[in-house]
Amino acid sequence: MKTRKIFFAALTIYAVATIAVAQTEKAPRRIVFARGATVGRASAYIRGMRDHVEFVIRLSAGQNVRVEIDGGGSTRGVLIWPSGKQDGGPGGVIYEGEVDETGDYKISVGESLMGEAWRGTVTAIVEALPKGQANLDPSSLEKYVGKYPSELFREVPAMKGRLRDLLGVNYKSFTDRMQVEVPFEKQGDFLITRGCMAHSCTVEEALLAIDTNDGKPYVALRFNSKFTKTFPADRSLLPDELKREMAK
Repeated sequence: MKTRKIFFAALTIYAVATIAVAQTEKAPRRIVFARGATVGRASAYIRGMRDHVEFVIRLSAGQNVRVEIDGGGSTRGVLIWPSGKQDGGPGGVIYEGEVDETGDYKISVGESLMGEAWRGTVTAIVEALPKGQANLDPSSLEKYVGKYPSELFREVPAMKGRLRDLLGVNYKSFTDRMQVEVPFEKQGDFLITRGCMAHSCTVEEALLAIDTNDGKPYVALRFNSKFTKTFPADRSLLPDELKREMAK
């Protein structure tokens, strides 16, 4: 009898633990912003075609928002307002525009039924700008050809937000290497510029490439005369235009 009681007690504990784990796995992942940041992200795991994950983020009416879904396969995402209305589409950028409600927004992500089945990690990346500040418009980037990067950063704060998100703790190393600036030039679909620390050009440098199709930045940092850090770190993902500049 005592053995049976121990068995059923253990079974009950196991069942409760299993339910708790399942609930934790399915609980929405909250996206938060670091102090001063305009880009936040969170990741979750999708287990198959019938599975989906949810993220939650607090936004205020009047903010300009860009929601992007990044996964190892085809995805579909939906942004759900506090009131329940929805907008979304295939993975990539699923929403870009101003939101008109204040509260918690949900981002529901699943595999696209139009693609191959897969399982793996998906990441929701949200750029949320302060009220009155517009999202980056890639079509406006070409007007900065021949102008200095500081002018772009001043007039388009969203670009600084994207650089902070890309560089993380290396953002200061980038700005330190932009003390002396070179105007942007156009190479293919990219704006290209470089900068350096005062009195340390060719030794402590930064290279910046911006895709004029989507406003995505790419960076290479030179420390002690060598380009030892690139963003993204996988150099196969860097545009050829930036690689050519690194080889000079």
